[in-house]
Amino acid sequence: MTLSENRPLIVSGAPRSGTSLLYNLFDGHPEIAWLVSEGYLFEYLNDIGTAAKQIFLDAVPKDVDTLVDGLRDKQVIPPLHVPYRQSVKRGSVSEVEIDAPWNEEAFRLSLARPREPGVDGLWRWLVAACLAGMEEMPKKFACMKSPDYAKSASGALNSIDSARAIVIIRDPLYAIDSLKRSRELRNQKFLTWPLIAQNIWAFQEMYARVNAASPDRLRLVRYESLVVDPKQVMSEIAEWLGINFNPCLLEPTMRGQHWPGISSFKPTDGIESGPAERPIQALTKSEQDLVRRYLSDFRTAFDYG
Repeated sequence: MTLSENRPLIVSGAPRSGTSLLYNLFDGHPEIAWLVSEGYLFEYLNDIGTAAKQIFLDAVPKDVDTLVDGLRDKQVIPPLHVPYRQSVKRGSVSEVEIDAPWNEEAFRLSLARPREPGVDGLWRWLVAACLAGMEEMPKKFACMKSPDYAKSASGALNSIDSARAIVIIRDPLYAIDSLKRSRELRNQKFLTWPLIAQNIWAFQEMYARVNAASPDRLRLVRYESLVVDPKQVMSEIAEWLGINFNPCLLEPTMRGQHWPGISSFKPTDGIESGPAERPIQALTKSEQDLVRRYLSDFRTAFDYG
């Protein structure tokens, strides 16, 4: 493995903004190692801060069993050893399970090897172990998703020079409404007024993060543009990343299998524009006014105002 392989490619954004759709378009690309589910390594590094990242690095256990327990307990990297599942409990009307091949022994043997110093060394070490477990070869990029309001994007860009991030943006009125309605449909984690306030604040923080990043390393994608003209959007992303445009970039899949979408409303088939046209369903008028008042700069900047 060389330093030109397994560069971090982080897909992020707000929940219910199309992060899963965008992420699943990278599945199967010959220049991208796709890590299936969500992972929060760079969210932790963002939260701990650049000045204190050595604490995180020094905390990595030398014992492989202890290391693996921590990786999976806090999902530093995706839990690839278990089948990926979509279910109502996870916020999807689609009941889908994809059980990909996994070699646990190869994964652990890879983790037993020495790692290079720094966050870059940690990332490449962990990705190499994931790929060993999946019995795949290194590629130009290793792609991981975290719908955490661009915290992982910021954490990766501030930690690794070769990292690239794509943040998908959706009108916060519709993203927060979709989150509130999806919680109602699954009858848990209701978006009551304290969480409405928290989500508005998180959008403000995301706005600050993406504004602070270099456009050479972070690319913004409007969800509404992606679903209306996916070929144009994905062609531009491929050119920006320096990878070949591939037909898979227009077809969301999960380990090469049909992907019906993570939707709380109805299964999707490919890239559909319908969700972007769905009217407000859950936010009250006062909640909508609150979003408009505190996110006016955000909405204006991305042509939602």
